[in-house]
Amino acid sequence: QSVSIRNPANFWSTLKAMGYAPTPIANADTTPEFDVSVNGFATTLRLIGCTAGKDCKYMTLVASYSDVVNAPQSWIQKMNDEFDLLRVGTNDKGYLYMFGAHVVEGLPQSELKRIFDYWSADTAGVGQEAIDGGYTTKK
Repeated sequence: QSVSIRNPANFWSTLKAMGYAPTPIANADTTPEFDVSVNGFATTLRLIGCTAGKDCKYMTLVASYSDVVNAPQSWIQKMNDEFDLLRVGTNDKGYLYMFGAHVVEGLPQSELKRIFDYWSADTAGVGQEAIDGGYTTKK
């Protein structure tokens, strides 16, 4: 079964059937987005390049961590050097975030699952690096 993001509601249903527990779709008429749980990681999934909320071109994944605030830029650059499939930065609140963009139209569901598995492994890896580096507010 191949994945399609041309119709966001159908893609949402595919993700639900795959067990990712998507929240209701927001911004359905422009840039559809919803949260999914990827192996326990809360992730915001946005569909980008859409025309009136349909025929979307690719998806982005974003996760942020409110317990990692104002991590040093040198450490963030190190994370960007170590992790190839995502971009690491800080948002306007200073929270650590991870971002990935993927073209998924026409992929088999097994490949979409693999993208999500890499995403969760890498976000877990960055999170562990933040803990090991002492950058979390939770002690």
